[in-house]
Amino acid sequence: MKQSPWSKIPGILGILLLGVLIGAIGLTLLARNIPEIRYSLLQGADLQGPQAQIDAFVQALLRGDAAAATELWEVSETWAERGMDDRRDTVIADLLQADIAAAYQITNVEWWRTCCEPGVTCDSRGAGGARIMVQFMQGELPLTYMFDVFAREQPYFGAAIGYPPRDWVIRDIYPRGDNPLFWNLVYEPDIHQVQSAP
Repeated sequence: MKQSPWSKIPGILGILLLGVLIGAIGLTLLARNIPEIRYSLLQGADLQGPQAQIDAFVQALLRGDAAAATELWEVSETWAERGMDDRRDTVIADLLQADIAAAYQITNVEWWRTCCEPGVTCDSRGAGGARIMVQFMQGELPLTYMFDVFAREQPYFGAAIGYPPRDWVIRDIYPRGDNPLFWNLVYEPDIHQVQSAP
């Protein structure tokens, strides 16, 4: 009696499922034992929210839609009184005039704790804000801007309240080298040379 070709499918599926299971266990073990891999996996997942805001902002600029870009950069009445409206109008006009290329590159991300003791953190899950360095191209010339993308509800308490989802919004954008307005803390590591023993 001839065996049906369909009779081999359960065996093939079993082998595939076993391969997926072994791969998942291997990746879990690697992530547990190698902090760099664990951090890359977590940061990549956490960066999706802030990057989606940047993507939408850039798409608005590429369409020449200043109104949509303005809507994505939320400015409260308090911050408008402190000059954020003027900055927003200037930055959007400058980027529209620069005629930036569609592709951009994120060159650095600083995750910020915004509760209790604000500061830079390696734990992106507990961060209430992200300062993201973005490089655009204007023809052959690079233009670098800082995007401060923060959770709408501040402060963000992270682990203390079980890592609730964050609603990310653009709070500030400025050319690299300028000072931030919204989150006026700046991380500047101190590098110095030490004398080594002979």
